[in-house]
Amino acid sequence: MKMVLISVALAVSLVSIGVAHAMSIGQMNALEGTSLLELRTNAVFRQCGLPSEILDPEGVSHVKQKILWGAVEMILSPREWEVVYTHQRDITVRESGWVNPRPASRACLANLSRLIVHAKGNVGFLSVTKRVDKQGYLTSYHVPKDLYAAHQVIGLTGNWKQGMPVSRILERYGKPEEVLQRAGGIKLFRYWVVTKQKQMPVSVHAVDFEVKDAEKVCTKYTVQTSGFAFVQEKLDVLLRQWERDYVLD
Repeated sequence: MKMVLISVALAVSLVSIGVAHAMSIGQMNALEGTSLLELRTNAVFRQCGLPSEILDPEGVSHVKQKILWGAVEMILSPREWEVVYTHQRDITVRESGWVNPRPASRACLANLSRLIVHAKGNVGFLSVTKRVDKQGYLTSYHVPKDLYAAHQVIGLTGNWKQGMPVSRILERYGKPEEVLQRAGGIKLFRYWVVTKQKQMPVSVHAVDFEVKDAEKVCTKYTVQTSGFAFVQEKLDVLLRQWERDYVLD
C-alpha cells in the first residue's frame, strides 16, 4: 500500500512540473494564428485583412505577376511568400515583394506584436470524380491561376507582446521532444504534435519555442505543417512504424 501511494505521488509530481505529457492538438490550436494553417491566402486576407507586407524571396529570380486584391495592386511571384502582420508600419521600398502603403490590419494580432504567415505557392486542389461508366474514379489536380488561391499556409511564426517564461512552457507542455541549438545562443524547444486515426498517424506539426540562453523568457514560437520537408519526413517515419506495428505480420 505504501509503494502504491509513493507511485501515485510521483506521477502527480511529474504532471505538476509538466514532464508526464506532450503537447496536445488542443494546446497547439490555442496558440494564436493556428486557425490560419492550411488556409489559402485569399482566406487569410478575408479573416485578417491586408498585412503590413509580403516578403517574396523568390521574386527576384522568377517571373512576377501583377495581381489585384480589390483595388490594391501587388506584383508577386508564384513561389513562397511570407505574409507579415505587425503593429510597426514598414514603408521601406523592397526589391521584391509588396509593402502596404496604408496602416495594416491588426485583426489577427490580439496578443501578438508580429505574425508571419508562411505560404507555399503553386498549391492546387485534388478532386476525385466517379467515372461515367461507373468503373472506378478519376483524379485531377488543378492549380488556380489566382495566386492568392494558389498559396497555402504551411506554417506561422508569432511574437508575443509579452514573453512567456520558460518555466511556464515546461509546466504547460511538458519536456520538449527535441532541443535544437541555433546560432547566437538560441535554442529551439521542439514539440511534435501528432494526430492519429485508429492508431494511424494522419498529420504531424512541429511546434518550436525560441529561447535565448541568456534569458528565461520565450518571445517567439513557430508552428509548421507537413508542407515543410522535415515535418513530412517525420510523418513518413511514423507511418512506417505504424505499418510495422499494426499492418505487417
